[in-house]
Amino acid sequence: MPAESAMLPSEFNAYFRLLWLLVLFISLLMAFLGYIYLAMRKAREQESESLAFSSLALEAQETERRRIAADLHDTVLPDMRDTPAAARVREICGRLMPPDFSRFSLKDSLTSLCDAFVKRTGIECIVEIEEGLDFSGLCDEHRLHLYRIAQEALNNIGKHSRAKQAVLVARQDGPETLLFSISDDGQGLPCRPGLPCRPGHSDGFGMRTMRQRAAILGAHIDFNSVEGDGLMVCLKNSAPPPPPTGCPVEFEQ
Repeated sequence: MPAESAMLPSEFNAYFRLLWLLVLFISLLMAFLGYIYLAMRKAREQESESLAFSSLALEAQETERRRIAADLHDTVLPDMRDTPAAARVREICGRLMPPDFSRFSLKDSLTSLCDAFVKRTGIECIVEIEEGLDFSGLCDEHRLHLYRIAQEALNNIGKHSRAKQAVLVARQDGPETLLFSISDDGQGLPCRPGLPCRPGHSDGFGMRTMRQRAAILGAHIDFNSVEGDGLMVCLKNSAPPPPPTGCPVEFEQ
């Protein structure tokens, strides 16, 4: 008995040391998880603020486009009358103004966009929009973002690609996934030796704007290029776009 009683304090000491180590470990783990949670919450808040800022900036851009189009139409066109330049100014006004989604569907607007692109550039443009694809779940702002992404991609094709053909595709790519892409058979992005032909930090203004619009839509956008074999702008939206980006705004014509 005395020998067993002598062993009890040492066993209790070992037990309490183990208990304190366990408490310390759990405390450190909780502190680490708390730090991760706060960092993630801060990142989400910053992302939300960034999306809200992008939405406001793009809305201001649309307002300025409409103002310029109205000024050209009301002050410049009357002085030109039937001169050759008048048709060019009308075309610019049409490209600046957003589509009237209260009268025309997004499908019709994209088709008209491609028709105008063919007339302007002479590059063939094929529109492949899946039959029955429903864009009614998108508000006017989000439809306009898709339209402007297609418009910017086609503008780039017309200016830089030396392509003979462009293809616009919109289809359901799964139960809740929309695939939206614009591709061409042109020269693609220029590549440096040993580096992939993918845009990144050197994106131009148009690509950065397309990324902003895709982020507002809650979508992922890729620019896939093979030098000499064209460029594909591919956007996938597998989740509903985040709501707090001014979606209820109706764009005035």
